[in-house]
Amino acid sequence: MSAGDTLWLTAREIADLRLAGLPTSERGVQKRADAESWLWRPRAGVGGGKLYSAIGLPDAARDDFMARRADAITDARARPVGRPKGTSFFDRHPDMAEAVEAYIAARHISARNLLKLLAADGFVDLPKLRTLQNFVADLEARKLVLFTALRDPDRYKSAYRPSLGRMDATVSYAHEMWEIDTTKADVICTDGRKAILGIIDRWSRRARFLVVESESAQSVRRMLVTTIAAWGVMPAILKVDNGSGFINASITTALESLEIVLDPCLPGTPEDKPHVERLFGTFNRERASLLPGFSGHSVADAQKLRAKAKKQTGRAEITPGISSQQLQVVLDAWVDGEYHQRTHSTLKMSPMEKWQRSPRPARAAASERQLKLALSAYVGTATVTKRGVRWKGGRYWSPRFVELMGQPVVIRRDEDDLGALFIFDASGEYVDTAVNAERSGMTEQQFAMAARRQMTEHMAHAKAELRQKQRTYSLERTVGEMLRREAEDAGKLVHLPPPTVQQISPTMASINDAAPSVPVSQSRLDEVMRQTESAPAKPRSIPQKVAEADAVLAASQRGEDVDADTLRRAQLYAGSSEYRAHKMTFLDLQRQPGAQGRRQGAA
Repeated sequence: MSAGDTLWLTAREIADLRLAGLPTSERGVQKRADAESWLWRPRAGVGGGKLYSAIGLPDAARDDFMARRADAITDARARPVGRPKGTSFFDRHPDMAEAVEAYIAARHISARNLLKLLAADGFVDLPKLRTLQNFVADLEARKLVLFTALRDPDRYKSAYRPSLGRMDATVSYAHEMWEIDTTKADVICTDGRKAILGIIDRWSRRARFLVVESESAQSVRRMLVTTIAAWGVMPAILKVDNGSGFINASITTALESLEIVLDPCLPGTPEDKPHVERLFGTFNRERASLLPGFSGHSVADAQKLRAKAKKQTGRAEITPGISSQQLQVVLDAWVDGEYHQRTHSTLKMSPMEKWQRSPRPARAAASERQLKLALSAYVGTATVTKRGVRWKGGRYWSPRFVELMGQPVVIRRDEDDLGALFIFDASGEYVDTAVNAERSGMTEQQFAMAARRQMTEHMAHAKAELRQKQRTYSLERTVGEMLRREAEDAGKLVHLPPPTVQQISPTMASINDAAPSVPVSQSRLDEVMRQTESAPAKPRSIPQKVAEADAVLAASQRGEDVDADTLRRAQLYAGSSEYRAHKMTFLDLQRQPGAQGRRQGAA
């Protein structure tokens, strides 16, 4: 750019210079130039536009620009002539070098596009295309590891991240930790694309495979049940990734009941379970690649295989050759007949030899029924009501519900029998298997009557137990004892006289000052009482009252006319304890020998 060219500036360049009195945005400069009719000429090159004369700028802006230009010329003359040896374009423009590095850190960008990006970012003195290409190539070579970590984290982990230790050093005996994972089968089966579940013991490398439709909680539970049953042991720890087939309520609650620790990898760290990953790779290389329907280990492999198929058959499709059942047979034969028997490169012995040399025995497997219950599908929680528990519109009942009425329970289901639910109490203890009417083989009415009969029997038994307890611990007797003790304690209480202060009111003083009344003699008092009161009636004896009652009752029996109130009083007295006691005494005296003679003699 010549000296004359530096006196013609674009609106963007003027805005970036931030000259005195001018806007600092490109649009603002353009509006100001149009309003004040600045001197301009057409801009040559791609995009066109306007170039404004620095001489034609407003006075303050023009003076600011010319002063800066003079300073730049002075600095240039002070520098030695020619470029110092060992310096390049990007050494002289470090800000542009930083921009290029920032652009290409995330992805590969061509040098031509980099030039456009630099221009769009406001850089004016751009490098030649070849200069930029050489700089990018040098930058890619010097910062290969950094750019790989940013662009391809998986390749960085496998190729560059330090890996000095061994994951199997974290375990000390067989079946201390199992690694489990799922991969898409590299073989297309006649019944569709399948997935393969794999389990490997980290210490011994003993392994199993299972062909499944997909990674699901159901397939993972089936894999665990069959592996525990086949090997006769249970792991202490299960290493999983964060897939939904492994991290779900059914798996977590099941492993808790079996006391197996669930150990998920950190997100994005599949290398935390490297042995099962390598197991999949070993099988794919050694056996899957030989099977009909092999689809390749990667997208590039799949494209090559489809191109080969198109050349042979005219169709760019991989033809399946075996079923999923046949694939399972191949997997079992390879792992038991080949993998377990040959010397492992790291172990320096076969997995079976390593497994047999475990210094510590593994946990014995639970029974088949225990595994089925523990690893059943988790449904949720419910409260037992008089209608049992409900699931998918059906009512499920168990005789044990009569003692759990109103209490929360945990429900798991038998995936092979939708008519049955496994019931656990709130503490996780298995209670019973609840069934619906269809599963029980009874009609709805018979089912309801059976449940009611079970409740009646339970309540009768519970009441009998309670009555037995009440005979030992009587509420009435205990309350009476409590009241008796309180009365005794009250009688033992001694009240000390409280301190007092004598205070006489006027009324009390008048009573004290009054003359004492004259006492009345006893004879006078007796005389007055005789005059004013009649003598009290002499009380009747018990024999008299009994005789009177007997007379009234006898008259009534003879049909005589007896006053109704008198008869009622006689009947009530005849039912009293006093009347019965007198009669019993009198009869006893009559029965004694000599009693009649004594009565006659007395008479």
